[in-house]
Amino acid sequence: MFKVQYAGPKVEISHHGVKYNDAKDDKYVYLVVALEILQGIDNDYEARQSYTHHFENKVLEDENLNKILNSYEDHLEERVEEEERNYELMIEHEIDHVQDMQHLTKVDKEVWIKNIELMKAYRIQREINKIYYGHCIKDILQVIKKKEIKELTTPFNKDFFHVMNTINNVLSTDIYGKNTKLTEEKDKDDNLVIKLYINI
Repeated sequence: MFKVQYAGPKVEISHHGVKYNDAKDDKYVYLVVALEILQGIDNDYEARQSYTHHFENKVLEDENLNKILNSYEDHLEERVEEEERNYELMIEHEIDHVQDMQHLTKVDKEVWIKNIELMKAYRIQREINKIYYGHCIKDILQVIKKKEIKELTTPFNKDFFHVMNTINNVLSTDIYGKNTKLTEEKDKDDNLVIKLYINI
């Protein structure tokens, strides 16, 4: 079982050094929110077409994450391991690519490869978080489809917007073919909320 923990923003690596791109946050941040949405829409015995989620800001624990996601997917850990191995292979190909760059000096190549190796564990942790996030989104989509949910409401903040936007984007792809609309609205108490309308 892989450990899920915050790693940090995306890194850009070259022979000049390592730069952090603060615009590309770690999916760990959004995984907590995605899990809350998943449990929120699948916590009752009756299918409803409209769901409203109230943020609980729970602490993410590995055991809970795996217990929740394993209840939706068989062989989850094997899939995560395979995806993580593929990512490690991609890093190896990245090193091979740098070694093949004819326009770089030997020193530049060594520095670049050393930077890749130094950031390997960091990047793998980010990828593990991203893999679990992707599986959680997939599970949310399965529940939406199974329960024929037409409307989903969450609090309005950056993290919820990111997750709801991901759900919206995937639902509107050719695979799902849903006609969706993501809006910002005021609820009955005049609070700003995010609403996702599905098959409008």
